[in-house]
Amino acid sequence: MEAPGPLRAVRSWEDVGPDHSGDEDVLEAMLLTVGEKGYAQATVREVAERARITQDRFHRRFGSKEACFARAYEEAADRFGTQILEACEAAPGWREGFRAALAELLRTVAEQPLMAKALLLEVRAARGSSWVVHQEVVDRLTTALDTARDEPGARTGATRMTSAFVAGAIEESLCLDLAAGRADSVQLQLNDLTHLAFLQLFGEE
Repeated sequence: MEAPGPLRAVRSWEDVGPDHSGDEDVLEAMLLTVGEKGYAQATVREVAERARITQDRFHRRFGSKEACFARAYEEAADRFGTQILEACEAAPGWREGFRAALAELLRTVAEQPLMAKALLLEVRAARGSSWVVHQEVVDRLTTALDTARDEPGARTGATRMTSAFVAGAIEESLCLDLAAGRADSVQLQLNDLTHLAFLQLFGEE
Protein backbone atom coordinates (compact mmCIF):
# COMPACT_ATOMS: atom_id res chain seq x y z
CA MET A 1 0.00 0.00 0.00
CA GLU A 2 1.33 3.43 -0.88
CA ALA A 3 2.16 5.58 2.10
CA PRO A 4 -0.11 8.54 2.92
CA GLY A 5 0.98 11.95 1.65
CA PRO A 6 3.01 13.01 4.70
CA LEU A 7 5.18 9.92 4.40
CA ARG A 8 6.26 10.49 0.84
CA ALA A 9 7.72 13.82 1.91
CA VAL A 10 9.96 12.38 4.65
CA ARG A 11 11.37 9.27 2.99
CA SER A 12 14.88 10.72 3.37
CA TRP A 13 14.63 9.86 7.06
CA GLU A 14 15.17 6.24 6.08
CA ASP A 15 18.59 6.93 4.58
CA VAL A 16 21.32 5.09 6.44
CA GLY A 17 24.50 6.96 7.26
CA PRO A 18 28.02 5.61 7.75
CA ASP A 19 28.51 2.77 10.18
CA HIS A 20 29.93 3.82 13.53
CA SER A 21 29.01 0.73 15.54
CA GLY A 22 30.21 0.86 19.12
CA ASP A 23 29.48 4.56 19.64
CA GLU A 24 25.81 4.13 20.53
CA ASP A 25 26.34 4.12 24.30
CA VAL A 26 28.30 7.38 24.17
CA LEU A 27 25.78 9.10 21.90
CA GLU A 28 22.91 8.04 24.14
CA ALA A 29 24.84 9.20 27.21
CA MET A 30 25.39 12.57 25.56
CA LEU A 31 21.68 13.11 24.90
CA LEU A 32 20.61 11.89 28.33
CA THR A 33 23.18 14.05 30.09
CA VAL A 34 22.21 17.10 28.06
CA GLY A 35 18.53 16.39 28.74
CA GLU A 36 19.23 16.12 32.46
CA LYS A 37 21.76 18.91 32.98
CA GLY A 38 21.14 21.23 30.05
CA TYR A 39 23.53 21.66 27.16
CA ALA A 40 25.61 24.43 28.72
CA GLN A 41 26.04 22.59 32.02
CA ALA A 42 26.67 19.09 30.63
CA THR A 43 30.35 18.13 30.69
CA VAL A 44 32.45 15.58 28.85
CA ARG A 45 33.33 14.04 32.20
CA GLU A 46 29.67 13.39 33.00
CA VAL A 47 29.02 11.95 29.56
CA ALA A 48 32.08 9.70 29.78
CA GLU A 49 31.08 8.47 33.23
CA ARG A 50 27.57 7.72 32.06
CA ALA A 51 28.90 5.79 29.06
CA ARG A 52 31.57 4.10 31.24
CA ILE A 53 34.50 5.21 29.14
CA THR A 54 37.48 7.45 29.82
CA GLN A 55 37.54 11.10 28.84
CA ASP A 56 40.61 10.38 26.71
CA ARG A 57 38.66 7.81 24.72
CA PHE A 58 35.79 10.26 24.33
CA HIS A 59 38.09 12.93 22.91
CA ARG A 60 39.86 10.48 20.62
CA ARG A 61 36.54 9.32 19.19
CA PHE A 62 34.55 12.55 19.02
CA GLY A 63 36.95 15.43 19.54
CA SER A 64 34.59 17.69 21.46
CA LYS A 65 31.26 17.92 23.24
CA GLU A 66 29.89 19.95 20.35
CA ALA A 67 30.84 17.35 17.74
CA CYS A 68 29.48 14.47 19.82
CA PHE A 69 26.17 16.22 20.46
CA ALA A 70 25.81 17.09 16.78
CA ARG A 71 26.22 13.46 15.75
CA ALA A 72 24.02 12.20 18.57
CA TYR A 73 21.35 14.67 17.54
CA GLU A 74 21.47 13.72 13.86
CA GLU A 75 21.27 9.97 14.50
CA ALA A 76 18.49 10.31 17.07
CA ALA A 77 16.49 12.58 14.76
CA ASP A 78 16.79 9.97 12.02
CA ARG A 79 15.73 7.19 14.39
CA PHE A 80 12.71 8.98 15.78
CA GLY A 81 11.77 10.22 12.33
CA THR A 82 11.68 6.63 11.15
CA GLN A 83 9.50 5.63 14.11
CA ILE A 84 7.05 8.40 13.23
CA LEU A 85 7.15 7.28 9.60
CA GLU A 86 6.34 3.70 10.55
CA ALA A 87 3.47 4.85 12.74
CA CYS A 88 1.96 6.56 9.69
CA GLU A 89 2.36 3.73 7.24
CA ALA A 90 -0.51 1.63 8.52
CA ALA A 91 -2.93 4.55 8.30
CA PRO A 92 -5.43 4.56 5.43
CA GLY A 93 -5.38 8.31 4.74
CA TRP A 94 -3.78 11.68 5.42
CA ARG A 95 -5.77 12.58 8.52
CA GLU A 96 -5.30 9.16 10.08
CA GLY A 97 -1.61 9.23 9.21
CA PHE A 98 -1.14 12.63 10.82
CA ARG A 99 -2.88 11.56 14.03
CA ALA A 100 -0.87 8.33 14.20
CA ALA A 101 2.40 10.22 13.68
CA LEU A 102 1.50 12.81 16.30
CA ALA A 103 0.49 10.09 18.77
CA GLU A 104 3.85 8.39 18.26
CA LEU A 105 5.70 11.68 18.79
CA LEU A 106 3.81 12.40 22.01
CA ARG A 107 4.34 8.85 23.26
CA THR A 108 8.08 9.13 22.66
CA VAL A 109 8.27 12.44 24.52
CA ALA A 110 6.33 11.02 27.47
CA GLU A 111 8.40 7.83 27.67
CA GLN A 112 11.82 9.40 26.98
CA PRO A 113 11.67 12.89 28.48
CA LEU A 114 15.42 13.44 28.82
CA MET A 115 16.03 12.43 25.22
CA ALA A 116 13.13 14.61 24.08
CA LYS A 117 14.40 17.58 26.06
CA ALA A 118 17.81 17.28 24.41
CA LEU A 119 16.33 16.98 20.93
CA LEU A 120 13.60 19.61 21.15
CA LEU A 121 14.72 22.09 23.78
CA GLU A 122 18.47 21.97 24.42
CA VAL A 123 19.33 22.00 20.72
CA ARG A 124 18.39 25.67 20.89
CA ALA A 125 21.27 26.23 23.31
CA ALA A 126 23.68 24.00 21.38
CA ARG A 127 23.15 25.76 18.04
CA GLY A 128 25.95 24.93 15.59
CA SER A 129 25.59 22.00 13.22
CA SER A 130 22.98 20.29 15.42
CA TRP A 131 20.75 23.37 15.02
CA VAL A 132 21.19 23.14 11.26
CA VAL A 133 20.00 19.52 11.38
CA HIS A 134 17.09 20.57 13.59
CA GLN A 135 16.01 23.17 11.07
CA GLU A 136 16.23 20.58 8.29
CA VAL A 137 13.97 18.25 10.30
CA VAL A 138 11.43 21.05 10.85
CA ASP A 139 11.54 21.80 7.14
CA ARG A 140 10.84 18.15 6.33
CA LEU A 141 7.91 18.13 8.73
CA THR A 142 6.59 21.31 7.17
CA THR A 143 6.87 19.74 3.71
CA ALA A 144 5.04 16.66 4.98
CA LEU A 145 2.26 18.75 6.48
CA ASP A 146 2.02 20.80 3.30
CA THR A 147 0.88 17.72 1.36
CA ALA A 148 -2.46 18.30 3.09
CA ARG A 149 -3.16 20.94 0.46
CA ASP A 150 -3.45 18.15 -2.11
CA GLU A 151 -6.09 16.35 -0.05
CA PRO A 152 -9.86 16.59 -0.59
CA GLY A 153 -11.35 19.28 1.61
CA ALA A 154 -8.12 21.23 2.06
CA ARG A 155 -8.55 24.93 2.81
CA THR A 156 -8.15 26.95 -0.36
CA GLY A 157 -6.36 29.70 1.56
CA ALA A 158 -3.80 27.40 3.16
CA THR A 159 -0.16 27.95 2.16
CA ARG A 160 3.20 26.49 3.11
CA MET A 161 3.28 29.14 5.82
CA THR A 162 0.17 27.52 7.27
CA SER A 163 2.00 24.20 7.49
CA ALA A 164 5.02 25.92 9.05
CA PHE A 165 2.73 27.47 11.66
CA VAL A 166 1.28 24.06 12.56
CA ALA A 167 4.73 22.45 12.82
CA GLY A 168 5.98 25.34 14.94
CA ALA A 169 2.94 25.26 17.22
CA ILE A 170 3.39 21.54 17.89
CA GLU A 171 7.09 21.98 18.63
CA GLU A 172 6.54 25.00 20.88
CA SER A 173 3.80 23.23 22.82
CA LEU A 174 6.09 20.28 23.50
CA CYS A 175 8.99 22.55 24.45
CA LEU A 176 6.85 24.42 26.97
CA ASP A 177 5.79 21.17 28.64
CA LEU A 178 9.34 19.80 28.65
CA ALA A 179 10.69 23.01 30.20
CA ALA A 180 8.00 22.86 32.87
CA GLY A 181 8.65 19.19 33.65
CA ARG A 182 5.28 18.06 32.30
CA ALA A 183 6.52 15.46 29.80
CA ASP A 184 4.41 12.77 31.43
CA SER A 185 1.20 14.56 30.42
CA VAL A 186 1.98 15.52 26.82
CA GLN A 187 -0.15 12.71 25.41
CA LEU A 188 -3.19 14.58 26.70
CA GLN A 189 -2.50 17.13 23.96
CA LEU A 190 -3.26 14.71 21.14
CA ASN A 191 -6.82 15.87 20.53
CA ASP A 192 -6.04 19.58 20.90
CA LEU A 193 -3.02 19.50 18.58
CA THR A 194 -4.90 17.39 16.04
CA HIS A 195 -7.75 19.89 16.17
CA LEU A 196 -5.34 22.77 15.66
CA ALA A 197 -3.77 21.12 12.61
CA PHE A 198 -7.07 20.16 11.00
CA LEU A 199 -8.55 23.60 11.65
CA GLN A 200 -5.62 25.33 9.98
CA LEU A 201 -5.22 22.89 7.07
CA PHE A 202 -8.81 21.84 6.41
CA GLY A 203 -10.95 24.38 8.24
CA GLU A 204 -12.47 21.53 10.23
CA GLU A 205 -13.81 22.22 13.69
